[in-house]
Amino acid sequence: MAPPWVLLERTVMFVSGEAVTWSPSGDLESSGGVGGGGASTEAAAIDDQEMSMQAILEAMKPDPGLSDPPGISQLRMMRRIGGGLSGGDISSTDKALVVLYAGFYRPGFSCNSLSGGLGLGTAILGEGRYLLAELVKRNSGFPDAVFFLWQCPDPNPTQGQWIRKEVRLPPQVFAPDYDFQIDMTFSYAGSSVCWVDLLKGVLVCNLLDSTEPEFTFVPLPEGCSIDVPEDKPRPWSVDFRSMGCVNGVIKFVTVDGYYEKCRRDDLTLTSWTLSRDLKVWEAGTPLPLRDLLASESFRERELPQILPLHPVISVDEDEVVYFVLNEVDRVDAFDIYGNVSEVEIVPKAHYVLRVDTVQKKVLQSTKVIPNSTTPEFRFPDLIASEFSAYLQS
Repeated sequence: MAPPWVLLERTVMFVSGEAVTWSPSGDLESSGGVGGGGASTEAAAIDDQEMSMQAILEAMKPDPGLSDPPGISQLRMMRRIGGGLSGGDISSTDKALVVLYAGFYRPGFSCNSLSGGLGLGTAILGEGRYLLAELVKRNSGFPDAVFFLWQCPDPNPTQGQWIRKEVRLPPQVFAPDYDFQIDMTFSYAGSSVCWVDLLKGVLVCNLLDSTEPEFTFVPLPEGCSIDVPEDKPRPWSVDFRSMGCVNGVIKFVTVDGYYEKCRRDDLTLTSWTLSRDLKVWEAGTPLPLRDLLASESFRERELPQILPLHPVISVDEDEVVYFVLNEVDRVDAFDIYGNVSEVEIVPKAHYVLRVDTVQKKVLQSTKVIPNSTTPEFRFPDLIASEFSAYLQS
């Protein structure tokens, strides 16, 4: 039986040939519910000049390899025709739907009046139909952004259509000294999508309860907002922060002190839960990371003394957060004269931990050794997804 939810690697590989089941997750032909390519609208000839990109994508079939958390699950797409594209990235998931960007496309990457400043989309499934929403910033003028909505009245994606709406967003989204950046997306309460800037807050859009999209901006809890100096690069915020839904409630976690480059002994995981009216954040029990690394549950598993990063919020356990430990080798690289030119960081092993943040203990752990079939990512880029629950046995 497939797990009710999984830790899904965002990187998706496109491979040629017939699908081969990676785990006891069901036959490919009967593993329906994973959407792929239905919302693609552009055609580009590949290989034989007669095959469109849309045709190639629509002919692909999903080949999921599933593991119970804290194991890492992956999704491959099997090419039956054509070629060209080597993979894509998952933007978000909702129920049986998985939304991914194919190739190098990202929202707003064009030469028109739109820019790519906001980014990724998300999906909602409801009452036999689904919605796909994408928000793209305008370069200048008002309204602030263009909202693209793919409405599908039934399970056949070819029956849907894109609807373009120019919208004005809450003033906090485009403050004079900061532009909102989307780090992650998820659906909420069966009627809304959430675009999250892990440095500032979450933009919630209600799509089903009104004829027009209704936007609400919820700032991060007091003291959690990060102002990045103009001369500094924006941090990779998913390394130390995350947001998502657990049992229908929005939760935010952050490793306090990480951005400020505090000593490891001074880093603390803080969790916050948002009220259902989207107005009040309530703090949870803090977890000093030094306590976790010193715990018997950590030591008895002989885990390396590496800083836990890349938190992922559990879908169904209020106090559980998953972390990644990345063990690396530092290998000398030599120039043509035999001199050391640089030190390369080579992935050695990835550990995924299931942590009870209240009891301050590791409940489970798993170890992954990178190999020829594993993407050479420094940190696995994971998303909590319930799509596995909809796969047929």
